Amino acid sequence: MIIPKVSVIIPAYKAEKYIKATIESVLNQTMEDFEVLVIDDGSPDHQASIVKEVMQKDSRVSYFLKENGGVSSARNFGYKHAKGEFLAFLDADDLWLPNNLEKKIDYFNQYSSLGLVHSDAQVIDAENRSTGAVNKGKEGDILEDLLSWNGTCIPAPSSILVKKEVLENVGLFNEKLSNSADQEFFFRVANQYKVGRVKEVTWQYRVHDENMHKNITLMEKDLLLTYKLASESGLFRNRDFEKKCYGNMYMVLGASWYGDGKSKVRGIYYLLKSLFIYPGGLKKVINKVLG
Repeated sequence: MIIPKVSVIIPAYKAEKYIKATIESVLNQTMEDFEVLVIDDGSPDHQASIVKEVMQKDSRVSYFLKENGGVSSARNFGYKHAKGEFLAFLDADDLWLPNNLEKKIDYFNQYSSLGLVHSDAQVIDAENRSTGAVNKGKEGDILEDLLSWNGTCIPAPSSILVKKEVLENVGLFNEKLSNSADQEFFFRVANQYKVGRVKEVTWQYRVHDENMHKNITLMEKDLLLTYKLASESGLFRNRDFEKKCYGNMYMVLGASWYGDGKSKVRGIYYLLKSLFIYPGGLKKVINKVLG
């Protein structure tokens, strides 16, 4: 049996509009030592026939159908069937540039002690047009930046290449979480490993109306559980830092409800809760308003 260097896991649900382009962006990689596992999470659309058509042209693509259980369940399913030394989790609506895997494997070859490597992302819309934005992350010991919402640390799951042994050490994606499952996973990885960053755009993050982060109700549920788990795991260095992190998290929820969530009352509730637990957040609000 040939063991691939990288297993690319693509959880797919209602992805018929984008899935072919996403898979082809993997097949067009300059590095060829990989397998592609498309995990159909019980999708009701026609994505299965599209994937199977691609499979007939390239034996590196495999299709798995499972009962609907959410994106974390699909990623974990893919992990259990993956053969590669490295794992990549590509969302079914994002795209890789041809050098994505090669650049990240080269980075791991230079810094073998890292647990995870990510790269910068060009933001595109539903029609593949660039929005002009580029999402960049951080490197090194990034746990406290992740916990405190200190800027973008890892752009998204589609950005990462992670050693399979890392998941064996820190655990899989939490299946009780949806749009914060990657954040909670990053917390656990950064608690045990340093993170690397390829400082160039090697993939494209697609923004469209169906993105999970637009569901503020789900975001609220997930964030509250994510930070509860972080507290229970002792990830905060002290109580004051924990208050700061919770305050920033409540600030994010407040701003989301006040704006995107179209609920000013709930937004104000979380903004006040943020300022109560961490009064220092008021300076951030003033700077944002004035700046």
